[in-house]
Amino acid sequence: MPSYVRLIAHYSILTLMALCLLGAATQSEEDRAEKALEEEAEDYFKKWLDQDVLYIISDDERKVFKDLSTPDEKDQFIEQFWMRRDSDLTTTANEYREEHYRRIAYANANFGTGIPGWKTDRGRIYIMFGPPAETQYYSGGGHYNRKPYEGGGKTTTYPFELWRYRHIPGVGEDIEIEFVDRSWTGEFKLAMYPWEKDINLHVDGLGATNAERMGLTYTFQRPGLHPGQLNNTNYMTKYFGQRAKDQPFERLQQFFNLQRPPKIEQEELVTIVDTNISYDMLQFDTITYDIWINEDSALVPITVDVPNKDLTFLEEGPVCKARIGLYGRVTSLTGKVLHEFEDRVASVYRKEHLAQGKTLSSLYQKTVTLPPGRFKLELVIKDLTSGSVGTYAKSIYLKAPKSGAMTAGTVVLARQLEPLGAFPDEPKTYVIGDVRVVPNVAKKFKKSDALGVYLQVYNPFLDSTDFTPAVSVEYTIARGDTICSRVLDEDGASVVFHSPRRLVLAHKIPLAEVEKGKCQVRVKVDDAVSGQSLVSQSEFQVVDRKSGG
Repeated sequence: MPSYVRLIAHYSILTLMALCLLGAATQSEEDRAEKALEEEAEDYFKKWLDQDVLYIISDDERKVFKDLSTPDEKDQFIEQFWMRRDSDLTTTANEYREEHYRRIAYANANFGTGIPGWKTDRGRIYIMFGPPAETQYYSGGGHYNRKPYEGGGKTTTYPFELWRYRHIPGVGEDIEIEFVDRSWTGEFKLAMYPWEKDINLHVDGLGATNAERMGLTYTFQRPGLHPGQLNNTNYMTKYFGQRAKDQPFERLQQFFNLQRPPKIEQEELVTIVDTNISYDMLQFDTITYDIWINEDSALVPITVDVPNKDLTFLEEGPVCKARIGLYGRVTSLTGKVLHEFEDRVASVYRKEHLAQGKTLSSLYQKTVTLPPGRFKLELVIKDLTSGSVGTYAKSIYLKAPKSGAMTAGTVVLARQLEPLGAFPDEPKTYVIGDVRVVPNVAKKFKKSDALGVYLQVYNPFLDSTDFTPAVSVEYTIARGDTICSRVLDEDGASVVFHSPRRLVLAHKIPLAEVEKGKCQVRVKVDDAVSGQSLVSQSEFQVVDRKSGG
């Protein structure tokens, strides 16, 4: 072969190798760029969901967004999200979106301390509901003359702010929200009671209200500190000048309402495709009951009990753990989803305690608010280790107590019943007002147990002289016509809370003398003021030690 031919061939091979290397390098750069774009898009969508719209996106929308798989689908969802909230579709600008991001910027500029402003309580309320109609600033704290509805008198306070809204859709009219900086760091926390700003609250002789100064009442009897006087309209009005909207159950309702995303301006139908398949591989029990806040709204705790013996536990170091996935929803009779929730529950026991743990059960509770009417509850439980699935569906019928008529609520049978002595600062699982009530979902009790009985009586009659109830309560356990146990509370000592709107009864009944089998507990309330008698009852079962609930 001539030398020039070999030279041309040599250079051709080198050129081909160079082109291959260049192509590989170019492809690698394109892959890296594409991956970088994907990561950037993922970060954008995560920030949009977990920060930008954290306070205004509904549970339904959040679930749908999480189920989307491609960036195009998510971009389309975001566009529709803002369109549903646009108050004027005739303009090219989306005023709602622009106002929303303005609020975020304002919150970050004005409410940030050690954390970004949008994460603070003031930031959350401002982003969700906009600027208040009126704001009172007490940024330095100091001397303070209480308002008449706070009991009057002079005291010294932490820094605090009071925001007033004339109207918040879904929350109410004339809404007052107080923020208190008890740490003196500039981070103002949402307050439940007006006493949270009072530096002298626990200092004897300082900061007395007018009634306290005259010896008519004491500091520990203030609303929120003394559960026996909470929500007692007559007592609060007489000694503290408190308004109806300051009552603890109203404050509790307001707290729940302030957690909800703002109402969507432009409602539109959302298509949900359901596959109606029933499974019974994983057994569980559930129970619901209602606690009425007023004639228009009830708290409905939904409690689920999964036997540990049916769960698969895996060893993880010194412990054994079972994981449960839970999904639930409450719909109207027309199919509209009113509440939707999902969660994961873990049961953990040390290896040496696993055998005992499998004789117990795992509890979960979710509380929703509902108006009077008929609803459908659907639950799906999955053992995330074994894949076993269980389903449950039931109808819920809520009938509000008749206004002005004394009415007995539902008897709740509790495995744990404990008055707390004060309302918690925020709603907690298993806590109703100021009583911790852990329901016995299966309604099975051992002879060594105490039967916890919780009952609310609505619209009671109070003595006009001291605004206290005059009731006697009879707790009876019976099997058919046979009386197994009877406890008479003649003085109403089991009344742990009273107001013109409700009496709260909490009592424990020993079962040592009650034989095994199905029983019935009856609670009879005799009111001496009105002469009325009410009865509410519930079935339960006394079992041997091995089969206890």
